[in-house]
Order: sequence, then C-alpha cells, then structure tokens
Amino acid sequence: MPRIRKYLNVPFKDKNEAKSLGAIWDKNAKKYFVPYYLDFTPFIKWSENAPKQNFTNINHNEALIQFKHALEAFGLILDTYPIMNGKIQRCKTKEDKGSEKSGAYLGYLDKYPAGFMQNFKTGIKENWKFRLEKDYQSSKTEKSYSTINSQKQIQKEQELLNLQEKTALRLEKEWSEAKEASSSHLYLKNKGINSAYDLRVDRFNNLLIPLRDIKGKLWSLQRISESGRKIIGVIKTKEEKEVEYSARKKGCFYTQVSLEKQEEFLICEGFATAISLQEYLNKAVIMAIDAGNLISVIEALKFHYPLTPITLYADNDLKNVNNVGLSTAKAIKEKYKDIKVFYPNLNEREAKEGLSDFNDIVVRYGAKMIKEKINELK
Repeated sequence: MPRIRKYLNVPFKDKNEAKSLGAIWDKNAKKYFVPYYLDFTPFIKWSENAPKQNFTNINHNEALIQFKHALEAFGLILDTYPIMNGKIQRCKTKEDKGSEKSGAYLGYLDKYPAGFMQNFKTGIKENWKFRLEKDYQSSKTEKSYSTINSQKQIQKEQELLNLQEKTALRLEKEWSEAKEASSSHLYLKNKGINSAYDLRVDRFNNLLIPLRDIKGKLWSLQRISESGRKIIGVIKTKEEKEVEYSARKKGCFYTQVSLEKQEEFLICEGFATAISLQEYLNKAVIMAIDAGNLISVIEALKFHYPLTPITLYADNDLKNVNNVGLSTAKAIKEKYKDIKVFYPNLNEREAKEGLSDFNDIVVRYGAKMIKEKINELK
C-alpha cells in the first residue's frame, strides 16, 4: 500500500531551509513533501494543516536551536535537536552513568514555542519559552566573543549531526529494502571470497557494507562496485537531486560478529582484508574502512571495552612514498603500547605489482602464505 505523502506549504523564501532539512520536491504536485523516514517536527510550520499563526516573527528552526542550548545549559545531553511534539522525552544528564536517563523535557512548536526541562536526580525543573530573534540576538551580544564563537561551533557541529542523522535514516531504509548479494559478485570473485556473507546490493549491483558505531547504530553504507570502486553514502535518485546528505564515517566500522561476543578485537582497513584474515584466523575481524579511521575505531573500542585486547593487521603501502598503512600503524603502536601490530612483509617487486594487504597475499599466493608473509611491528 503506497504511503500518503505529507505535503508542505513552503514559501519561496523558505525553500532552501526546507531542502536543507530534507524536504523533497514533487514536480507533479509542485510542492515539497517530507519523506516518511524523517521526523516531521522541524517541518510543522509549513504543514498544510497547521493553524494560522499570529506570531509572524517566529522562526521554528531558531526555536529548536534555542531549546537545545537551554537543555544543554541545564545539564541534559542530546544527540540531535530536541523533539518538540508536546510529549515527554527522556534523555541522559551529565551525572548519568551507563544506560541511565535521569533527564526529561517537553516542548512544542505550535502557537508560541515553549516547554520545560527536568532533572530527576536533583529534582530541579525549569520552564522555557522561545525568545524572539531580536531579543535573543541582543542577549547574545552581551556575551564574550569566545563564548559566541563556541556556540557557533556547537551549532555547526549540531547541524552536521542533524544532517548525518537524516542520512543515516535514508541509508537504513535502503539497507532494509536491498536484496541479498550473490557469492558470484565479480568483486568477491576477484578477491578470492567465496561467500557473500550478510551483504546486500543496491540497484546498481554495488555491494553494500553496513557501517555502524560502537553502539550498533547504522550510520553509513560503503558501496563497492564489481570493479572495486568504493564510495560511502547515498547515491541520489532523480527525486533527491537537490537534497543534501552527509554520511558519517568517523568511528564507524563493520563486523560480522557483535562486539560482546568477541574475546579479542582484530582490526584491519578494508573489507576483503577482513574476510581473508577472518577465514585464515577463524576469528571475527573488524573492518575500519581505511587507515584514517583506524584510530577513531580503536579509541572507541578502548573506551567501551578497556579490558579486551586489540590486534591491528595493518596494510603495507610500499608502493606509496608515505606508506600510509604502515606509518598509521606505527603511530597507533606508539600511542598504545599494549596493541599488537602485524603487517605483510613485502618486497619491492611485490609492491610494484600492487600488493599491500593480506588479501593481496591470499589472491596471489593462497591463504597458507599469510604465515610466511606476516611480520610483527615492534
């Protein structure tokens, strides 16, 4: 059954704002609509059923930002903009540990935006109401430049996070609807991988690899074409031509076995390398995507699983002047002495022929040669 689209009455002056929040243009209806996987709250002011407002000076996005800043100043922790739908929302406070959520807030955007916030540990409760732009701006001029700059930075980071959240919802929808990959996929064949494992493919037959954070939230998808070309994020449809997306990569990774079930963490850069090592070692291996993301993944693992040993299987990019794979591994080893680091021992001829990781060794010589070609970084 087709989903009913939630159309918006967006004036021309607001079209860029609506698009930045994720609204999509329907060329037939000549209206913007909100895709079903997005929260409708930021779009309420353009709702076709919204009552006429007498408060012409109210900017609802500014209200979201103001409420967010008020909640943070109160000591509540939010991962994105507050949900202002007139219902109680639970969240963490700065004093909370583990899965505790001792904070709560309620906000609404209809008529004049307002709400309240509460800390159940302290028993303190405060009301909040929107301040018109001119009053809000005048109060900010009284603050120091450093505070203002800090707020701008926080706002920029929040806007990026909000965009990443929107992108994650879009990619999660694509992942859930994608069909299973076949073991005959050309990339898998070229890499000597005989199973598609739990991967899926998009409409262009690119392999889809789900990239999740330390808590298991899906943020991104890595796409690998049959020729081996790799990209991360959304491939837009014609309908999404003007929609902005930003897929998170930092700290995200792929593993076939949940972290709680792994007695040690074995980490490498790419998917093919992870599978080759996993089949050789008969243990789960974590794919950190690339050298630049290794440290972010390792730091997240160390913070959440401080007692679990970590071993890094680095690339040896001899073909590149800077040897990014090995230099990154050395920097990690220098920072974390307890981490074991292994890398493929390659000669100049092998490097010139393009070998750099453990999958290359498997493809060229077979898995048995890993034992001969492995070297430990001391």
